[in-house]
Amino acid sequence: MSDRLGGALARKPLHFIFVLDVSGSMMRGGRIQALNNAITEVLPHLKDEARANPHAELLIRVLAFANDPAWIIEEPTPVDQVHWTRLEAVPRGFTELGSALQTLAGALDHLDESSSAFPPAIILVSDGRPTQSSGVTFSEGLQSLLNNRWGATAVRLALGVGRDADMHSLRRFIGDEDVPLLRADNPEQLVEYIVWASKAASKVASRPVVGPATGLNAAPPSPIGDPIWSSLA
Repeated sequence: MSDRLGGALARKPLHFIFVLDVSGSMMRGGRIQALNNAITEVLPHLKDEARANPHAELLIRVLAFANDPAWIIEEPTPVDQVHWTRLEAVPRGFTELGSALQTLAGALDHLDESSSAFPPAIILVSDGRPTQSSGVTFSEGLQSLLNNRWGATAVRLALGVGRDADMHSLRRFIGDEDVPLLRADNPEQLVEYIVWASKAASKVASRPVVGPATGLNAAPPSPIGDPIWSSLA
């Protein structure tokens, strides 16, 4: 796209990062399958958002975590070049969220230090309570993220999956009481909420003026379907 003088419009990078729980509990009730379906469904929406926004170049990264964090898409990749490889849950895998956030903070250290980029958008999905077998507590990992310039200014959204999701920790990750904290109790909700959160985060993160995340307090989709996950211990 070009401006009226014929020059190409500069597009600022918008890093969009999914942080996804693949611990053993995600094997219950088809949760990991629903998560894969949700990411597959959200990518076309993000491509539409990217095409509609002449100011932002939407770059996708995906970090999965169980006993250890692992980059599924490590290099920032234009959304129209992303080809999703379905995730597998780790049998008997823990929920090492602190270690994942510490890894994420380290990756953000390498982003452009100039003011030319938009704040990142980070969406965290988890169905359990953070563990610390790696030695990194959730609080330590979160503090590492918030000590980072980009981590502190990022648009952060979180989605709990099922009744066992630690909503208190997810709220601390978001850090803003006005931003909705979502919990999906069935596969349909997981898809709906990830689509909503992704579209909302990309819109807010790519605003011309950086400030409080106004706009994320819009109502998410109404709950749909039966709460088949909420009854799983």
